[in-house]
Amino acid sequence: MRLSKLLVLAMLAMVVTAILGASSASALEPAQLCKVHPAQLECPAGQAVTEDHQVLAPGTVWRLLGSITILCLSVLKLATPLKLGDPQLVHTLELVFEGCGTGPTHSNCTITVESLPLLHLLKTGLDQGVLTALTGALRVVCANLGINCLIDLEGAQFTMGEQHTTAEDVPVVELGGKFFCPGESLLDFLLVTLENHYILK
Repeated sequence: MRLSKLLVLAMLAMVVTAILGASSASALEPAQLCKVHPAQLECPAGQAVTEDHQVLAPGTVWRLLGSITILCLSVLKLATPLKLGDPQLVHTLELVFEGCGTGPTHSNCTITVESLPLLHLLKTGLDQGVLTALTGALRVVCANLGINCLIDLEGAQFTMGEQHTTAEDVPVVELGGKFFCPGESLLDFLLVTLENHYILK
């Protein structure tokens, strides 16, 4: 009797595991950035996004949070998504930071791109997705503070949807630098698209 109960419990556990696994897998779908949001949720022919321009949302700043917080008042990102994929690859073509610093003038630091990020996009829901950096690195220099840090973006995950890309205290790793370079920092920003795009399939 006891053995039969154990077998039944084991079978139930296997069924629950299979259902949960299937649910997790089905939550991630092939993604396509699209210019329109049709009712059928699939991107019509000729409507795929080929260039994705994003800037800081009005009234927000880009922040690198660490032992010293660095703010940037302006960010411009230009990327090109590739064809429908699971995930869809997104190549960053340009990433420009301006008005960066640790004080009220936002002028004592520079952030430049050492390696343009290559990202992939997974669809997780209705016009919702997760954007993950496969590569990418930023050089952060604040000469008056002796800061010269290389920030690795690989593995950083951002959320996309409703015309925004969002980072909420996303951890990034410092690859080696001078003085105030923490082993890990946090990214915080809100970018908005300049043209309509939706995460479809």
